Amino acid sequence: MGTFQQFLDDKKISPAVLLRRSRQLESQSSEDRVLKRKRSARRREKEGQQKPYAELGLGKPRSGRGLSEQQLAAAREDRPVSPRVRSKVVRAINALLTKNGGTPVDAKALFGEVAARVGPTTKKASS
Repeated sequence: MGTFQQFLDDKKISPAVLLRRSRQLESQSSEDRVLKRKRSARRREKEGQQKPYAELGLGKPRSGRGLSEQQLAAAREDRPVSPRVRSKVVRAINALLTKNGGTPVDAKALFGEVAARVGPTTKKASS
């Protein structure tokens, strides 16, 4: 049994509850849609392109996609998952733990020594 699966068993967190909580946390709200529009408009403006998003007060919108069953199964089997999936797992676990009065955990405590999955690197053509 892997580190992540052991953690779920110790805290008595079922995979279905974890998937549901992740879907709730990652779902887009109307504020996220407004942020996406504003960020898109900023990329099209000439003068807006020079300023970073933080300076304009444009945070990152949520992705709108929670964990999938395949991603959770890979994490439970201690297979490497991408950093984005790891962060979604950590957010969902921490939301469940804080709701039940526990303390938040980090990715190292959840995944142990399992490395994050690294995809193929692509070189961008320089202009």
